[in-house]
Amino acid sequence: MSNISLKARKLNCPGDINRYLQRTVDPYSGVSEKVGMILSGVKQDGDRALLEYIKEYDGLDAADISDICVGSKEISSAKQRVEKNLPELVNALAASLKNIEKYHRNQLEMGQRSWMADSGPGKKFGQKVTPIKRAGLYIPGGRYVYPSTVLMTAVPAIIAGVEEIMICSPPGSNGKLNDILLYLCSVLNISEVYRVGGAQAVAAMAYGTGTIKKVDKIVGPGNIFVTLAKKMVYGIAGIDSLAGPSDIAIIAGDGARPYFIALDLVSQAEHDPLSRSILLASSRKKAQEVICSIDEYMEEFGAGSRQKSNFDTAARSLKDNCRIFYSGDIDLLIEAVNIIAPEHLEIMAADHEYILKGIRNAGAIFIGDYTPVAVGDYIGGTNHVIPTDGNARFSSPLGVSDFLKRSSICIYNKDALEKEKKHIAEIAGFEKLYAHRDSVLKRF
Repeated sequence: MSNISLKARKLNCPGDINRYLQRTVDPYSGVSEKVGMILSGVKQDGDRALLEYIKEYDGLDAADISDICVGSKEISSAKQRVEKNLPELVNALAASLKNIEKYHRNQLEMGQRSWMADSGPGKKFGQKVTPIKRAGLYIPGGRYVYPSTVLMTAVPAIIAGVEEIMICSPPGSNGKLNDILLYLCSVLNISEVYRVGGAQAVAAMAYGTGTIKKVDKIVGPGNIFVTLAKKMVYGIAGIDSLAGPSDIAIIAGDGARPYFIALDLVSQAEHDPLSRSILLASSRKKAQEVICSIDEYMEEFGAGSRQKSNFDTAARSLKDNCRIFYSGDIDLLIEAVNIIAPEHLEIMAADHEYILKGIRNAGAIFIGDYTPVAVGDYIGGTNHVIPTDGNARFSSPLGVSDFLKRSSICIYNKDALEKEKKHIAEIAGFEKLYAHRDSVLKRF
């Protein structure tokens, strides 16, 4: 572990954080042209182009779109196998589903509603909340399987009332989707599922292909091809966010447990070599204790032969992108978090209520020694599709509202319009929109 060589740095001012956040590598370098070609091909040639890209990038030689469409018998068979062979996982996913449904139903009930109110004599205004009609869920796949992402993307869409939900996910080396993914499709009553990943999946969802219908919104995380494709099709279809490498920031008070902190920093580092793990400790002593605990845990983690790939990824991430800061000024640590705008923020400090009040920018917040990010990833009910790369400054975790749209409603009777027509005419005239002005005045 000596090659990681983490050091505790004193945080003197917010500028210390800004210097760290400046990435030296352009994540989109060399990818944009290829993604643009794929999007253009599917847009112009539909099914034919999609099948070519599936063969090239997904490794699936399909003669027809029906060959990438997962049928009801395949989904049913997968469900039976999973229930027979993986009962503990079935129970865990059922518990996760229950909590995710509860959280997102509360989201719906606490604010996403239609309303109408009187705004004066002869006038009303209001809001009509309507679910989008058709959503496309991108589920990462291939080498790894993420059943939790199926739940996190599908449940809020279902609770919002989305009429049509389709899933795209890259096939494994055998050309099939994992049984667990199909098991959840069965549980959630999602029957439109396609074996396709990458930018070609995003293109199919955004433009349609002749056989595959286009969607109104695309959600779900993916690799850099998926992220860049979503960025390019925004405006043709809605998107949730642009997912980058995962990140975490931890505010650790004097009583925080160093080994717990080390576990949570490494757990994000194992995602990607570009993942960021940042500790904001209340003292140099605490920072040094965490560095020692990281060394200790990485020795344990590296001992498992099945975990070598994860270990190598985490070690590289820690070496390149982990930073250990400390300051006795809690307000400076809070301001550092607001500059970082982390995807995940853990607060392990006795004064967590004071800290929480000062946080403006954080995607998902986890409080206390026994609330690691993994709780939110799998079982806590909150959503794990969260803005990364500082985007928590202006965006939020995926939720019910992502699948709802608001229409404003305005109602005037003749008397109400006659009373206010002079104001409309005055403003329209100033803006030199004379037909706007006439559309009011010439009614009388």
